[in-house]
Amino acid sequence: MASEDHDDGGVSFALPDEVDDWVADTADRRDETRDDVCRRLVTAAHAIATDDEVDPVDRDDVDDLQGQLDAQREEFVELLEDVRSRVVQVKRETDAKAPAAHDHDEYATAEAVADLEADLGTLEETVTGGFDNFEDVLEHLLDRTDDLEDRSTVLATAVVDLRDRRDALAERERRRAETERLKLAANRLGIRTATCEECGSAVDLALLTRPECPHCGRTIAEVAAKSSIFGSHTLETGEPPALESHAQTAVGSTSDEVFEAVEADADDGGTGDESDAPTPNRTGDGEANR
Repeated sequence: MASEDHDDGGVSFALPDEVDDWVADTADRRDETRDDVCRRLVTAAHAIATDDEVDPVDRDDVDDLQGQLDAQREEFVELLEDVRSRVVQVKRETDAKAPAAHDHDEYATAEAVADLEADLGTLEETVTGGFDNFEDVLEHLLDRTDDLEDRSTVLATAVVDLRDRRDALAERERRRAETERLKLAANRLGIRTATCEECGSAVDLALLTRPECPHCGRTIAEVAAKSSIFGSHTLETGEPPALESHAQTAVGSTSDEVFEAVEADADDGGTGDESDAPTPNRTGDGEANR
C-alpha cells in the first residue's frame, strides 16, 4: 500500500500483500484506521530501537523455552493417555463383574410417589399434632413417680426395721430357750446351785435369766453334776449345743421369703390404682381416645 503524506513530510512505500492484509485485519479488529496501526507499529519499533535498557531476546533462550514447552506437552499427553487407559480398564473390570443378564429396579411410578407423599403428609400431621393432653399426662407421670419414690423409701425403711426386730426377737428367743434347757437339765439332776467353771462363783440356777454366768458373763454350755461326794456341781462354759428350731418356730411368720417379697414390692415402687391417670388423646387419624 502507499502511505499518506504527513504535514511534516511523509514517506510512501509499498507493503507486501500479506503484510498489507495483516494491517487491514488488525485495523478492522481494533476498530482503527490503517494509518493508526502503521503509526503505532513505527512508534513501537522506534522505542525498541532507541531504548538502551531493552535486552534483546537470545535465540538460544527461545529455543530452550520452546524445548521445555514441547517436553511438558509430551509429558502431559503421556499422562492423559495413561489416565484414559486406566479408566477404560476399570470400566471393563466393572462390566465383567456384573452378570450379563442383570437388570435394574424400575423407577417408582408417579402414582406411587404421590401415595408416599400423602402418607408422609398424614404422618407429619400426626407428629405435629401429637397428644392433645401431653402436658397433663407428663405432669401426672412425674407426680406419680415422686409419690412412688416416697412410698418406696418408706417401705424400704419399714423392711429394714422389721428385719432388725425379727433378728432381735430371734436372739431373745434363742437365749430364753437355752436358759430353759439349762434349768430343765438342772432340775432333772436335782441341782439348784452350781459353780461356774470359769470364775468359780456359785450360781443359783432358779434365778438364771440368760445362758451365761451372772458374775463373769461367760456363756454356759451345760450343767454337770458333781463326780464325788466332796465335789460340787459345775456349770461348764463354752458354746452351747445346737437346739431344735424352737426359736425359729416362734418367728416363722416373718421368714426371709416374706421380707424378700416386701423388698421386691418396694423396688417396684408399689402398686396402685392407675385408673385416674389421664389418657393420651391421639390426633390426626380421627381415632377415639384410648
